Amino acid sequence: MLTRRANGHAGTVPAVRRSLSVAVIAMLLSACGSSGSATDSTGAGGKEPGTVNPEYADFCLTAQQLNAESTATHGNDPTAMSDPEAMKKAWSTIIASSRKLFDEAPLQVKSDVKAMLDGMMAMDAIYADYKYNLAEMKAVPEVAASLDKIANDAVIAQASARFRSFMSDNCGI
Repeated sequence: MLTRRANGHAGTVPAVRRSLSVAVIAMLLSACGSSGSATDSTGAGGKEPGTVNPEYADFCLTAQQLNAESTATHGNDPTAMSDPEAMKKAWSTIIASSRKLFDEAPLQVKSDVKAMLDGMMAMDAIYADYKYNLAEMKAVPEVAASLDKIANDAVIAQASARFRSFMSDNCGI
């Protein structure tokens, strides 16, 4: 699909925007999402859907807060995709919340959360290089390729899978 750039030349549909959404969701946020709350515990051990293991209730809540912040920050705010200042603020919130998630991560998933955080920080570094200006970024094909490489990194994908399993088993997600 092609769009017209301000200079009149054809360009690709914002691959950068697609990379952002895919990476954020694939690496961390989809692993944290839930319609319930961390306090919806129906029993110990987290074996039933919606059940939160009391041992990890605080961590589960932090993960859900990260999901809510990230979704509200740019998932539901189109200006974050077109306004560099809003995008910078969005990424600042995402990175801060991701660091908090790492700080609170149980030992069982600490290295997995670290791998996902490293991916988020690598993406943020790319965004920062372009001052969070998606219009500039989409004009540089290498940017989308770099973001896609991070989003599709096998180590991060494996870490994310283990994290999702932990969240399912212990946070009812």
